[in-house]
Amino acid sequence: MRKVISLILTIGLLAVFIMPSISTAHSGRTDSSGGHNCSEKSIAKGLCTGYHYHNGGSSGSSGSGSSSVTKEKVIYNEFAPEPHCIFVKDVYTDTDTYYKYYERLWDCNLYSDEGTIYTNMDNGLIVNNNKKSLSYANSFISVKNQSYFYAKDFAKAFGLNIEVDKNNNLTLSKKGLSIKIDRATNKIFLNGEYTNLKVVRLSGLSFIPFRYAVKWVGGKITSIDYDFSVEYKS
Repeated sequence: MRKVISLILTIGLLAVFIMPSISTAHSGRTDSSGGHNCSEKSIAKGLCTGYHYHNGGSSGSSGSGSSSVTKEKVIYNEFAPEPHCIFVKDVYTDTDTYYKYYERLWDCNLYSDEGTIYTNMDNGLIVNNNKKSLSYANSFISVKNQSYFYAKDFAKAFGLNIEVDKNNNLTLSKKGLSIKIDRATNKIFLNGEYTNLKVVRLSGLSFIPFRYAVKWVGGKITSIDYDFSVEYKS
């Protein structure tokens, strides 16, 4: 009987010494992330340091009072390559300890009033080998590989009269020829008949398809090396 009592007392004493160690190793309840702060006793015994996790909580550990680094945004191509370029978006590319890197995308296309993409051309215009070129208000433009020329400059180059009616319809004419541009629809009419062609408008100005317009006035393009050379009988 005495041996049994002695064994019980021994087990009880062992439990007294073991339980504090277990409790300090897992001091305090876990929070919603599955972690908690170490107690001073646990830190002193080297059981843990600062905030830590249990039972599948968020990975990683950090000392108490630690703070995250706010990363600075770095943007490549931050400024527009050309004044007309339009901002599209910033695309994330990479990161490091202190920075996040982005590539800024720009839309640098040129758009007509109708939203058609066009490009400016360097070509000039020579009529009947006249090297003394006229002074034109606007350059040629290209839309879908077709050249367009400012309608009033075309009239000036080929000696056509210019008329604008009360509805802002533009007519280029000479004896036996009438090229009418309808302001509302952009359609081009040749001697009253629709040509199945339209002008391209830039800031309200009408640009006509150059190759067709040259044929309408009875001219012929002889060269397009640098300048458009046209033979024309007035």
